[in-house]
Amino acid sequence: MKQKTVEDFDLLGGRLVDPLSGINKVGDLHIRKGKIYHNLPKEGLSKKIHNIKGHVVLPGLLDLRAHNRVPGASKSESVESLTRAAAKGGFSSILVMPNTSPYSDSPATIRYIQDRIKQTSQIKVYLSGCLTLGSKGESIAPLGSLKDVGVVAVTDCPNSPANNEIFTNAIKYAKMFGLAVIDFPQDSYLSKNSDAHESPLSLKMGLAGNPRMSEEMAVQRATLIARHLGVPIHLSSLSSAGSVQLVKQAKEYGIPVTADVSAHHLLLTEGEISQYNTSAKTNPPLREEIDRKALIEGIKSGIIDACNSSHEPYSEHLKDVEFDLAPKGATGLETALLTFIEAVEEKDPFQLVVEKMSYKPHHILGLNQPSLRDGSEAEFVVIKRKENWTYNPEHGESLSRNSPMDNYRFTNKIIFTTSAGRIAFQSIDIKI
Repeated sequence: MKQKTVEDFDLLGGRLVDPLSGINKVGDLHIRKGKIYHNLPKEGLSKKIHNIKGHVVLPGLLDLRAHNRVPGASKSESVESLTRAAAKGGFSSILVMPNTSPYSDSPATIRYIQDRIKQTSQIKVYLSGCLTLGSKGESIAPLGSLKDVGVVAVTDCPNSPANNEIFTNAIKYAKMFGLAVIDFPQDSYLSKNSDAHESPLSLKMGLAGNPRMSEEMAVQRATLIARHLGVPIHLSSLSSAGSVQLVKQAKEYGIPVTADVSAHHLLLTEGEISQYNTSAKTNPPLREEIDRKALIEGIKSGIIDACNSSHEPYSEHLKDVEFDLAPKGATGLETALLTFIEAVEEKDPFQLVVEKMSYKPHHILGLNQPSLRDGSEAEFVVIKRKENWTYNPEHGESLSRNSPMDNYRFTNKIIFTTSAGRIAFQSIDIKI
């Protein structure tokens, strides 16, 4: 992480929400040398005083699926732009996926990315490494060496090994090294060359369909392996109602699986592509209303543990082509938190936000939980309530503009993010 100057500042009158610490109250936060204090220090207020009355403060959020384009495609996203977008979206930390070019399957590539993070990152960045070499599913990556250089998880996202023997053995090795295993559940044969959810709409549009079965078979495979090995597996980016039911059944049997969903799948459906909007060509695809409602219920009931951004940036020239030629993926870091709040339609959604976007993601990766407790490192987000505004990716920090939330009118706004005791993002909306 780029070493910024640690600033002292005071946030006055905000609502502090940190259920794990038993905090849900209106109060002040005094930040001194990167630490949180609830009582005013002896020297009094700092020179930087922020009135946040009516706003909400949450512990630092962690995104479980952000795709890094360095090395390989820095014109689509650099480490600096990626982390600026994350900070603007309220994230104090992100986990980046290994589908770089070359793939993050060697210590040399990991060290290169770490060097870029050290020089330009605005927030904490955790790295995942490939589960198999080149994410091809043919041979296991050097998991021990990847662990030694600092990766916290292994995955082939946005792929999944087709060979069951290799997948099972790779999970065994990952357990030996204490690495979290993340599977992107999608059968590579059933989903190959698909452009959209398999439905009457995709048929009408002349697009190759990706059936729910493609995901559900992979979910079932992962749960069977997790049961057989007794090893936790995290399922990334569920999109199907059937997948929610399969995860529910697995948890009822005590199988150690967790799951997340991309924020845009909680709010949008396949109708977003009806005019061949390539920014809504996501991976996995947006599906039907029955799936969206099942995903919402899964979030609220606890079947689905977390919500991710599924941030997959692509330069305009890659997306501004015929629909079937455009790559799958959408940006999401700047809008995931706000999209989640809109989608769950709760009068007071913030304890759910903390659980699904802070507590559970940190727990899944085995990381320490951020907190608003006295003496904790300053790692939090401030949300301005009842602020109607329209999102325009042209005004964002990401180098790519392929957002399905383009022109969406949100009712909350992120105005302040800290990470590792430092200010990572500060909106002009906040008053000093």
